[in-house]
Amino acid sequence: MKTYKRLFIRLITVFMIAAALIFTPGAGMNVRAAGSFSTSYFASGHTGTDPIDDSDRQAAYGYLTTYMNNLITVNKPSQDIIDRLEEVWKAANGYIADTALTASSLVDYANETVANFDSVMQDQTTVSNTEEFLFINNNSIITTANYGEYTYLTLSIINLGKADVTDVVITPQESTDINKWPFEITTASNALVIPKICASSDIHTAHTLAQQATWVFLVSKDAKTGTYPLNFDVIYYRNGSPSSTTLTTYININGAPGAGNLIPKEEEKDDNKVSTPRIIVTGFKTDPEVVYAGDTFNLTIMVQNTSLTTAVSNIQFDLKAASAGNNTETTYEAFLPTSGSASKFVSSIPAGATTSISIEMTARSDLAQKPYVIVLDAVYEDSKSNSYQMSSNISIPVKQEARIDSGEVEILPESIFVGNSANVMFPVYNKGKTTLYNVQVDFIADSVTGGSTFLGKLEPGATGNVDAMVNGIAATMDDGTVIARISYEDEAGNVSYLDKEISLFVMEANYEDEGNWSEYPIPDEPVDEGKGGIYWKPIIITIIVVVIAAIIVARIIASKRKKKRMLKELEDLDDDEI
Repeated sequence: MKTYKRLFIRLITVFMIAAALIFTPGAGMNVRAAGSFSTSYFASGHTGTDPIDDSDRQAAYGYLTTYMNNLITVNKPSQDIIDRLEEVWKAANGYIADTALTASSLVDYANETVANFDSVMQDQTTVSNTEEFLFINNNSIITTANYGEYTYLTLSIINLGKADVTDVVITPQESTDINKWPFEITTASNALVIPKICASSDIHTAHTLAQQATWVFLVSKDAKTGTYPLNFDVIYYRNGSPSSTTLTTYININGAPGAGNLIPKEEEKDDNKVSTPRIIVTGFKTDPEVVYAGDTFNLTIMVQNTSLTTAVSNIQFDLKAASAGNNTETTYEAFLPTSGSASKFVSSIPAGATTSISIEMTARSDLAQKPYVIVLDAVYEDSKSNSYQMSSNISIPVKQEARIDSGEVEILPESIFVGNSANVMFPVYNKGKTTLYNVQVDFIADSVTGGSTFLGKLEPGATGNVDAMVNGIAATMDDGTVIARISYEDEAGNVSYLDKEISLFVMEANYEDEGNWSEYPIPDEPVDEGKGGIYWKPIIITIIVVVIAAIIVARIIASKRKKKRMLKELEDLDDDEI
């Protein structure tokens, strides 16, 4: 009944949050996206008062990052608006990483951040062309080709509009100017046709619906070294009406010796400075995926140059881990680079390109189990040697290995007959630095049953005591080993086991072969069951053995007395004769 009640409460909570989000004035498409996060989050099994864990934080990071990127992709805001969106994102990233939240407060904060994103977007004065909803997939890798060789060039196109487009004709803007078109012109037309590109306002779904167009080009022997922007004219039908747009991609060319380098024409502002190129963190991964305290792991961070016109160079990345410790005298960095240096250098990142940096680090063995923030700072230059800086945070969850052990076992009695019980007692210790949940002990053997003991939650350093009664069901056919299996869960619900061997013999009770004891009435049930139980059968057997032993001893004593008396009588006769 409690399970159905919790499920009902979760469903009601989901519907209330979704309704509140959908009917928020001025929210539009963006708030519906936020509602999808709260709906999926609560539907995954959370209740409002549940404390969040690292996977919940990662889900929130991914959702807010995707939301911000969708705003930038669809609305094409000014650089000032992009900067303000990134400031909101950074603040949210730090708050979620460092704050203990419940499920409800996490959803509330995510929705509050979405509202802040939308508020920033309302200040955008430039209105995008409503027809610009066809984009090149931002997961596409920039092709690198060599002069005088054939190369493949693929456009992966997504449709972020509200309607499908059909009869899509894509034509490259070819030119005889080697600075604009690095390929040989070998055909009269290189137009390709895509019958249909399905629409989805969700960027992840749109990626799965992407359509590809592929060309094979021969790189000119006169091509220069550099990154070429390539423009493609696109004509298509939407809701029965023709429309058009232009898509741009890039290719890296390794030019012919002596051909020189391609110098792209920068878009300059009135003050003769190029637009500010931004480097952002697009993701990260660790190897191994789960980092435990004391582990050495490889951290790979993916960064992107978001500028579509300006390459960046002379990039120095510096990583600084969050501090841990109890006070200023014992404060230390949570992660230490194995090489001794936390800096990485990248010579350049082309416009719109993505690269990755890797560093091997060691997590201190005494870290508490929680996420730790690493700050990534970078200094870099554009083609005019203008200097820039960036800073971003990533959060790495650290786990503590569960350490469980058990103490000396006491078994009373150490052997039993079939149908009887034995009392098994021993302690269970949590020697680790993380809490163990749902600790339970089960006894496994062919000769016994029962005894399952639930200890529940064990805090670090705590002890649970097992006091179980196991019942003999069959005679022992081996060395008498019984497995006491200790099972427990970590904070993520992963189950682990520790097996402990104990020795308990179970004997078959057969009294017909032990003399004519069947004369004695023996009750089938115990008269008094205290600790270990008291049964009539073993008591009567003991009494019989004691009685027999007493008779034998009495006969021996009587025989010795008789012999002694006879010797005395003989001695008396000898004296009389003398």
